[in-house]
Amino acid sequence: MAHRAITSLLLLIALLVCGTAQAAKSIAITIDDVPISSKTPYSVSDAASVNSKLLAALQKHHATAVGFVNEDRLLVRGQVDAGIDLLDQWLIAGMELGNHNFGHVGLWKSTLQENQDAVVKGETITRWLTATRGKPLRYYRHPFTQTGRNAEEKQAFEDFLSARGYTVAPFTIEHDDYLYACVYDKLTLNQDEERTSAVIENYLAHLEVSVRVYESMSDQLFGRQIPQILLIHATRLNADALDAMLMKLEDMGYRFVSLETALLDAAYQTPTKESRQFGPSWLARWARAMPKKLTVYGQPDPKDATADMALKLCAN
Repeated sequence: MAHRAITSLLLLIALLVCGTAQAAKSIAITIDDVPISSKTPYSVSDAASVNSKLLAALQKHHATAVGFVNEDRLLVRGQVDAGIDLLDQWLIAGMELGNHNFGHVGLWKSTLQENQDAVVKGETITRWLTATRGKPLRYYRHPFTQTGRNAEEKQAFEDFLSARGYTVAPFTIEHDDYLYACVYDKLTLNQDEERTSAVIENYLAHLEVSVRVYESMSDQLFGRQIPQILLIHATRLNADALDAMLMKLEDMGYRFVSLETALLDAAYQTPTKESRQFGPSWLARWARAMPKKLTVYGQPDPKDATADMALKLCAN
């Protein structure tokens, strides 16, 4: 009887462990527009502060992120070395750097050749710096996440990237951080601390709503939770909110993985079509390419006090 009881107990433990493993969710963090994206004037010291806060939050939560660099934003007269030091801090902190091209040139308003030139021009400092640190430069994130006007352009550009050693960095989760960041920048400029705190509160609430939507999309497409990839930007808002964001994701059952680990999942081998003008989540792109009808195709538009302020402060 004792042997049978022990066997039953071990079986129960195994089932619980298996169930926990199946329920585990993972997410990779990617941050665009390094060193800084801002709707108000900024200095190199502002950019340094933003990046320092981002890195501190990432390290606190043991999240290995990729920062996608726009090298044109480093070219400030008399401050280039400070910009290089800023990028170096990412590598020292154990993070990776990726290429977001020079000038944030997209594949809708600009030609294929202009995008290729922007890739090459946008890796000059980053490739030298990563080589110096013995780190890889292996990921490219399309500005505006535009992958091409048609299938031929998409394939031509991806062949070009592959020849230069790049892997395209997809994303599956976004949550309108550009809208919240614009309001936050404007309020910060006016030193309106009470309302900036409210923006962060709205922002975190919208993050949870958005993540739940993308989880639903993952279930509908693959019947499971794939490793998600979050796209945010190097903004004052994210610098101040990232610690709370990562904590919220942990509370929602997520563990943090590298982009490399996330991309090992078979879901990321699913074909996609060209984006054309708009660049939605890869979950929506996969649904279009399969094709498969979903009940949702992305996060809902924000309907909170910050969204109301955006209509006034960020209309242009």
